[in-house]
Amino acid sequence: MSETIEEKSTINLVTIGNINDVVAGKHFFSWHPTISANYLNTELNDNNTEQQFITSLKNELIQKGFIYTDNLTQADFYIGYGLGIDSAISDQQILNKTGLLTGLQPLNTADEQEKNKASVFIAVFLPNQVNASWTILAQGYTNTDDSRKDAMNELLQFMFHSLESKI
Repeated sequence: MSETIEEKSTINLVTIGNINDVVAGKHFFSWHPTISANYLNTELNDNNTEQQFITSLKNELIQKGFIYTDNLTQADFYIGYGLGIDSAISDQQILNKTGLLTGLQPLNTADEQEKNKASVFIAVFLPNQVNASWTILAQGYTNTDDSRKDAMNELLQFMFHSLESKI
């Protein structure tokens, strides 16, 4: 098991495992049938943030050469995920659920509504395995005025930067 911690401006990542070892020789992925969590606030949920995230994550893996399938029995690996905002889930709760913590401290701003600490958790599971074979937790500050789609795409590129392309 390996653990890496990286920082990109105000985004901290913690990773356990080597994703390239986990997905070596694998082509098809699907969503994990039970592992998905949404701890977002009303505003983010009203703006379809989870659906935008799913689309961006799917596209990131497809760009790396993997093939999405709805057929769980055809999938070589499954993707589980969790999205959270600090007003809906605490670092302690994230640690309890994922076993990961980035150490990113809350941002003290004059306007607390301006920026929130957001968390994105992704796990790769192999068929017939209860525990994830690779996990990553990203935490950073979000500004509700930012283009969420662009920000999500950039974050996912950062989270999967070490994943070698199959193309």
